[in-house]
Amino acid sequence: MTVTAVIGAQWGDEGKGKLTHVLSKESDIVLRFQGGSNAGHTVSVDGEVYKFKLIPSGVLHPGVRCLLCDGVVVDMLTLADEIVTTRERGAFRGELQISRHAHLLLPYHRIQDIYFEEAKGKDAIGTTRRGVGPAYADKYFRVGLRAGDMLRPDFAERVRAATHRKNVLFSGYYHQPEVDPEQVWSDVAPTVELLAPLVTDTVILVRQAVANGARILCEGAQGTLLDIDYGTYPYVTSSHPVIAGALSGTGLSWRELSRVIGVSKAYNTRVGAGPFPTENTGEAGERMREEGAEYGTVTGRPRRCGWLDLPLLSYAAQLSGFTELALTKTDVLDGFAGIKVCVAYERNGSRITWPDLDPDVLDRCTPVYETLPGWQCATSHIRSDDELPTAMRGYIRFIEDYVGVPIRTISVGPGYEATIQRR
Repeated sequence: MTVTAVIGAQWGDEGKGKLTHVLSKESDIVLRFQGGSNAGHTVSVDGEVYKFKLIPSGVLHPGVRCLLCDGVVVDMLTLADEIVTTRERGAFRGELQISRHAHLLLPYHRIQDIYFEEAKGKDAIGTTRRGVGPAYADKYFRVGLRAGDMLRPDFAERVRAATHRKNVLFSGYYHQPEVDPEQVWSDVAPTVELLAPLVTDTVILVRQAVANGARILCEGAQGTLLDIDYGTYPYVTSSHPVIAGALSGTGLSWRELSRVIGVSKAYNTRVGAGPFPTENTGEAGERMREEGAEYGTVTGRPRRCGWLDLPLLSYAAQLSGFTELALTKTDVLDGFAGIKVCVAYERNGSRITWPDLDPDVLDRCTPVYETLPGWQCATSHIRSDDELPTAMRGYIRFIEDYVGVPIRTISVGPGYEATIQRR
């Protein structure tokens, strides 16, 4: 048995979908363990591009069992659309099941997300407005509906009752229009026939997979620096993208972990508000955005771009105990003569290497850079470690030495084949 977890090491958008697809080929079961339709995992295969918000990225491989586990919030409309679209393209080759304990995201959650963001005005955190935060809030208020509720004969009444409760909030607190409960049910009802047969007890399936020595792959969404506890709160997501989330969201035990792969871009990006010490708003940042096509998969918003921040990467590595790193989008830096890397911060006259993720503190940190030589040649055609340019090897070695974790995977392009596995 092997259990491999793929964890975002930055603010999300690191390339976890591609890596999950690569690793899924040698996996028996893929577990999506947290987040919701605020994820955007892009997989490119033979010129075809697939963008998954909820379906695990292993679904493109025949015979791979894909589970949406307990820690996920399931947007019924989005998931149904993804299933239908992927099947129509002839790409749905694995099998999909949904945890009966996974909470449902319903149309009123999206509306609440919009109302809440608008009510905060200039203090809005820049959510994807997909309703994920409100769905998690209902979970912890213990008023949410779960996937298992789709199997109950009174599910329609439960949806209507939940909508009525939301209307008290919408009209009384936000002073916004109410939502028609019948319209909500009308929107949701067609998806039940498709989704309800997929609902099961995924914890049993996970434990059986462990007992049978299966090869298990855990797919995370978002990234460490967006963790509700360990990220730049309140500019965070509503779940746990760290390794702890992979355990609490699936039914796995820490004793069963074999590999924890942290995924990091060769530079840094962020979507939405919040501190970003190495953000570059000049030519270099714009160049990264255009070369890397840095626009949100879910929202289409341009991503903020900047140089790689090694104190934050080291922080992520220690929180989740990365056994290895995957470095993505290295080809975006192909044309840079010099590549800056943040190795510390200066704050109040002191040099700091351990980041304080309180936004007020991190915002006042000035990055301390070292500039490494660029390789200034195309690398997207490279398929073996031996072919990497000398300067690129130096960049990789510098990161490994600082973080103390080996880089085993290098991505030099968006395609499935543009992946270098190192020993």
